[in-house]
Amino acid sequence: MKQLITIKHLLPVLCLSLLFSSCKKELDEVEVDPIVAWEVHDKFLYSQRYIANLYGANDKLLVLGMNLFSTITLEAGQEDVKHYMHPFNNVSHNKHPISSRIFGGTNGRFLYFKSVNNPVTSGSGILLDIGDIDPQFRDFRLVLSNSSESFAISENHVALVPYTYLNEQTGRHSLRYLLVKLAVEPNYFEDDKIVLKETRILTPAEEGGYVRYMRSHQGNFFVGTDWGFYRITENGEIHFQMPDQVAFTSFEHKGELYTMARHGRKQNHSLFRSMSDHGWSLDAQLGNTAEWLSYHAISNEILLASYNSQIFEVEPGIDKLNVRELDNTGLEGHAITSIAMIGDKVYIGTQSGMFSKAAEHLLTYKEEEKK
Repeated sequence: MKQLITIKHLLPVLCLSLLFSSCKKELDEVEVDPIVAWEVHDKFLYSQRYIANLYGANDKLLVLGMNLFSTITLEAGQEDVKHYMHPFNNVSHNKHPISSRIFGGTNGRFLYFKSVNNPVTSGSGILLDIGDIDPQFRDFRLVLSNSSESFAISENHVALVPYTYLNEQTGRHSLRYLLVKLAVEPNYFEDDKIVLKETRILTPAEEGGYVRYMRSHQGNFFVGTDWGFYRITENGEIHFQMPDQVAFTSFEHKGELYTMARHGRKQNHSLFRSMSDHGWSLDAQLGNTAEWLSYHAISNEILLASYNSQIFEVEPGIDKLNVRELDNTGLEGHAITSIAMIGDKVYIGTQSGMFSKAAEHLLTYKEEEKK
């Protein structure tokens, strides 16, 4: 009788054990969806692999390579790719800027502005000899970076270009900016023609130094130099906003404008948020790894960052900066230079090819992949 009671009590335990064993077997048989890899673009191979800059304009992707300027238009899910030669030099050192209608670059003492819609049509672009505009011109002082544009072009067709001039009073080469106002007018066969409206020489009160970062945003240029952070309007007004804060990026995210900067003397890193045209609030203190990343606002809702071949989703906030690594299968070993999204597709430009994947697979996190 005692033995029967023992077996009786063991039966529920055995049944429960068998149940768990059965569940485990069923769980083991569940298939995990495969990781969607970044696919190399077959129209950017061989000598066309180096991608310096990408820009998404409406339904068109604009691509600046080592020797070619290219456009990718999406129509009914199909890509129409066109390539054009460009005359710029030092593309491996300078990430020349692109707007929706104009892209620009330099060669020697010459400054080029080319039409996005018809880059090689005669008479569609303009060429400026900076020495003719400013006889004290010595050399361009472009932003030397693979992640920040070398100078800035706004969507209002205004450019801000840094260069050095000979200061005759001190005998030293100092920093100046050339403000270039352009217009885009219709040309033959509905092509665009770039017209020069005005050039203006801007001389900051602070002499010397290098430009570390520059971008345009809603009628202003934001400029980071060794002296600190500036706001320069499209009418040429210079506002020295944050002394000693050497900005290395800025971006718009969910309706807010942010900048990240390193204090020139203290060497600490901070996240600032724009409060108005005249001031910024300190939102968070950052580690120095924040400066290692390149930031890409591919939409108002999605802010990405990259480091070598790694990609991250970034969410700024008060007293924090949340960073989560994304899956980069297919990108390993490729140095990322730029990221853009067109329609439902995300493109990544690297120094060794162009890659893409559907936007629905973009936010696949590394930690989720390992589970």
